[in-house]
Amino acid sequence: MTIKSCAKVAGAVVTFVAIVLAGMSIKPPRAHADNDDDTDSRVRIGFKIAPVHLNLDGKDHDLVGLGSYLVNAVGDCNGCHSANAPPIFLYPYTTGRNPYFDQPEKIDPAVYLSGGENFGSVGTPTGPNGYAGPNIITRNLTPDKNGRPEGGHTLSEFKEILRHGKDFDHIHPTCTAAQLAEIEAGGTPVCIPTGPIPLGPGVSYNNIPDGNLLQIMPWVTFSHMSDHDIRAIYEYLSAIPCIDNTTSTPPAGAPNELRNDCGAGETAANDTVKDSGNQHSMRSHRSH
Repeated sequence: MTIKSCAKVAGAVVTFVAIVLAGMSIKPPRAHADNDDDTDSRVRIGFKIAPVHLNLDGKDHDLVGLGSYLVNAVGDCNGCHSANAPPIFLYPYTTGRNPYFDQPEKIDPAVYLSGGENFGSVGTPTGPNGYAGPNIITRNLTPDKNGRPEGGHTLSEFKEILRHGKDFDHIHPTCTAAQLAEIEAGGTPVCIPTGPIPLGPGVSYNNIPDGNLLQIMPWVTFSHMSDHDIRAIYEYLSAIPCIDNTTSTPPAGAPNELRNDCGAGETAANDTVKDSGNQHSMRSHRSH
């Protein structure tokens, strides 16, 4: 092979390698663009299905839209964090707008994410009254007067709730020995009794819920979400109207747990109620 031929072969190899490298350099942007398109579509859907007016002042537009998608199209947060008449599949909808009855869907904004669903107790029936602890009531997720959702929690605290199930309010602690003695004497202290539940002759189930953790709330599932998704949910919950819930029976041991200080005037919450056609009393008070 002559020097000229070798030069041609070398040139061809260099050209081929350059083409391959160019192709490799083009692929990541294309994949990134596909991810962007997917995120953009979820943001658009999120804004389309948001059932309440959103306050976008100072908010990240894309995070709010994505958060709405995660809350309303994936998580069904309102299915548990709303209060209305049973059964549960009736909860989120206004009268005459229940899709389960083949009606056009309309979420009731007057109780949207305001908490109040009663899931009953999670403890072990104990003592002469078979006391199993206080009922678990879902929390009000709407923002307070400072724009912080879920009882005024910061983003860092919100991540703790979803990642580790931390119950910052700690209103359903595990019973102490003294409280268990009180239950055995017929009392009903606000705590979760734990112990074996008989399932049959010689068979029992150890029911030991931890009062430091949220019970019922599926935080274990949400714990696998990315930080970006959790932040999006928080941003969305910060953008929905504040509701000072006076429509639900409060949880035992924390009578103001569902209350929410919306600030002077409570304009957003009252506008929401007017839009729904429901007349709920809206007061501003929270004492914890």
